[in-house]
Amino acid sequence: MSRFLLLAAFLALVPELAHACAVCGAALDDDQGRVAYLVTSAVLSVLPLALLGGFLLWLRAKSRRQSRLQAPPQPRHN
Repeated sequence: MSRFLLLAAFLALVPELAHACAVCGAALDDDQGRVAYLVTSAVLSVLPLALLGGFLLWLRAKSRRQSRLQAPPQPRHN
């Protein structure tokens, strides 16, 4: 039990020893870290919408392809 508590305390202190903050990026002195954080947030926000849009486009294309295959051939007028 004491090993578990020691390990838990160590893991709780590791971010502070590294001056790391997962939320605010306070340990970053330059704007490059903030820009990377914002870009990553934007990508992760847009990704679900892009995946849904891609799925819907694929479904639409598949439906159109099925419609063409099942439609009777059109007579040609000469």
